[in-house]
Amino acid sequence: MVRFVLLVILLVTGCAKTASPRDAVLTGTLDQNLVGIAGKPVATVADGVQKVAWVDQNGNTIQSSKDPCDGNTLLNFNQATDSTNVVTLVPPVSGQNAYLCSIHAHGNFDAKVVERIAVFEGGGSNCGTSPTYLIGAATPDVWISGGGNGGFIEGGAGATIYKTTNVNRGICVKAAGSNPVRFSGTYIRQ
Repeated sequence: MVRFVLLVILLVTGCAKTASPRDAVLTGTLDQNLVGIAGKPVATVADGVQKVAWVDQNGNTIQSSKDPCDGNTLLNFNQATDSTNVVTLVPPVSGQNAYLCSIHAHGNFDAKVVERIAVFEGGGSNCGTSPTYLIGAATPDVWISGGGNGGFIEGGAGATIYKTTNVNRGICVKAAGSNPVRFSGTYIRQ
């Protein structure tokens, strides 16, 4: 009888223990997605893939880079000129700025010859409305040598090198003479 009483006391003591609402024992494989954290729904980027973001002390998302030329799909341009006519590299688009991410200019002419160029941004189809010069001046003054020895490269490292001063503006080039100069590079619009 004493043994029976001790067994009952032992069982009652073990069963009377209260568990915290956070205590849980999970066994086996879970086949349920996480549906909430702290009473809020979990965001997903695809079926079964939880969206994760870094945030600052105010809850604002921290991006790895805010530069549009870094980590985005860039567009290409590849234009040539052999006259003093304006050539559009990046045409203006309504409501968007143009970000020049890289530019390469080189002369396709004899090594004994030089050409002067200018790169600028402005409104209208030929950047003629309120132009702002990015490389050079209104009278092209940046010298490009021919024979594959001249030219320049700027950018290409995931950073904006030039941004239009406002939306609805393009990026253009012009030369001072008639020697062929090629311009290639990358840009993005936002």
